[in-house]
Amino acid sequence: MKNRLIALGGVIMLGVLAFVGVAFGIGGGVDAAGDDAFRINGTTLTSYLGTDAYVSIPDTVTVIGEEAFAGNETLKGVTIADSVTAISYNAFKDCTALANIILSDRITKVGPGAFEGCTALTTAQIGKNVSSWGTGVFTNCDSLAKVMLDEENSYLTYYNGAIYNGTMTMLYQVLPARKGENYVMPETVEQIDTYAFWNLKNVKNVKLSEKIDSIPKYAMTNMGSVENVSLPNSVRTVQERAFANNEKLAQVAMPATVTQIDKAAFSGSPNVKIFTSKGSAADTFGAERKITVIYSKEYPIDFMDSNEDLEELPDISGDGEDTTTTTITTVTEIESSTSDTPETEGAQTESSFENAQNYIHPLDVPEPDSVIGKTIISTGRAVMLMNNHDGQVYGLPDGVKADVMTESEAAKKDAAENTETENSTSDTNTKSDINISYDESNLDSTEYIPQRKYYKQKSLTNYEIGETIKSIGRLAFAESGLKSVTIPESVTKIEYGAFMSCKDLNTVTIADTVTSIGTKAFEGTGWLNAWKSAEPAGDESDFLIVGDGILLAYRGNSAHVQVPEGVKQIGSEVFKGHDEILDADIPATVVRINAEAFRNCGALTGLTGCEGLETVIRGAFYGTQLSETNFTKEQ
Repeated sequence: MKNRLIALGGVIMLGVLAFVGVAFGIGGGVDAAGDDAFRINGTTLTSYLGTDAYVSIPDTVTVIGEEAFAGNETLKGVTIADSVTAISYNAFKDCTALANIILSDRITKVGPGAFEGCTALTTAQIGKNVSSWGTGVFTNCDSLAKVMLDEENSYLTYYNGAIYNGTMTMLYQVLPARKGENYVMPETVEQIDTYAFWNLKNVKNVKLSEKIDSIPKYAMTNMGSVENVSLPNSVRTVQERAFANNEKLAQVAMPATVTQIDKAAFSGSPNVKIFTSKGSAADTFGAERKITVIYSKEYPIDFMDSNEDLEELPDISGDGEDTTTTTITTVTEIESSTSDTPETEGAQTESSFENAQNYIHPLDVPEPDSVIGKTIISTGRAVMLMNNHDGQVYGLPDGVKADVMTESEAAKKDAAENTETENSTSDTNTKSDINISYDESNLDSTEYIPQRKYYKQKSLTNYEIGETIKSIGRLAFAESGLKSVTIPESVTKIEYGAFMSCKDLNTVTIADTVTSIGTKAFEGTGWLNAWKSAEPAGDESDFLIVGDGILLAYRGNSAHVQVPEGVKQIGSEVFKGHDEILDADIPATVVRINAEAFRNCGALTGLTGCEGLETVIRGAFYGTQLSETNFTKEQ
């Protein structure tokens, strides 16, 4: 067994684990969420519908499914049952209150973006049997500076604020909050994984290994704080968007050995200067792209690794033992794809993207020359590529652009715009902000129906919503006995799953003042089920439009969809799974496309119209042939 150094000493380790145990409610007397809040298909946890801060996963679960907890902003701690062996794609994406995680020895697979956007995460413990590690597991975990890796884990290596494969031939990720201004890559590293340097908070200078021969596409995209990068003489190629979207990037030392540089390698990095030799490929590239070139064989900055907790390089010799390569997988891949290979000099870790449902990964979709960049789409749910200058959602008509953002980002944007409007007008009839946030500890019950207020109350068959209510909370009436409901004109927002699975709810009236309806707000109601079950007519009657121009559902089967005039928002999941759709015409009245609106429309190749489109919620096109790029509109 290989010797492995752990980031923290034994005493500190025990203290941290004690803290984690308390935070997760392990033996601490914290009430876990009831089993009725979990949705389980076989042994896969597909979703969690509760709002508890501390949750214990049932011991019948073996796989935490794709996006099971995604977007849960109340979750602070989770106890993962010993039965769990796999954590899927974006399982805990954007759980912004989650502070600590423990991946037990039973867990073997952690999917791409599993904890992406967990901004409060400070402690992560990884067990000895994790052998499949996805791309961008800790992307945008702004507080994560180090992890604790079991010393018996031979598949991964943790060293000085970064995660590598077992043989340290591939860098998976430099942790976002890694301490120290300088990162010097160990000389064993031969490959850099996608998004390895994404959104760093402290690192300013990066020096790569002498074994790196190519900078892969997106490998050094959106590096956050990084200002200077030194490429070794071993580098021959710089691939598509390898250094894109780095507003702080000031200098890159690019030796004359570099012979190929993709035209979009530095897209969205407006301040960069290239240090190189006269007449080199980098010199020519700089002239063509109007990038300042400085003739120098020597990089102006020489530095050593400045990590505050510098560790001795781990022993990766293997002592003649066979090692297992780590495979980068999507969460839908459940069966092991690792292979045993003898450790030899120059051996490289295999990186693969597979999906049991034959989903074409966005990075594998052929791109026309005009395409600037693309992303892994994921209900925002994963890693997004950003271009602050000329990006767009491609598949849109030429010249059409829209802000691509998460739902929480959209809420903040709407709130800011609403405040500005209120400050600039005396119109007392201005609609309330559609993204009102409420602190349940200080609620005015006359304005807000709290989360899960009447959840599973089968005896509740009738309820009159007061004329002062502005917002209906998450799962407020879910699985209740309601038979009819009228949403009054005071209401502007209906949150996630508010009336979900109300099977007897057959009559619904929604005022045209409603400007925001969350995902699955009416899913499983008798009213919506009855509407969807009607035969398609091939006209506008196949579109259910409610509130202030919100397209809530679609029951057609056309390959060419014409969204009706007057629709202002395409709601969440409206066209989800309609794999017959080839294209869709979006009228100028539409200003927003919400999360997962076209999810898994595998044949969708483009949209037309879209003249009024302003906002696309991340993940709207997940599982299609379209992609998203986030950018900032010119002011």
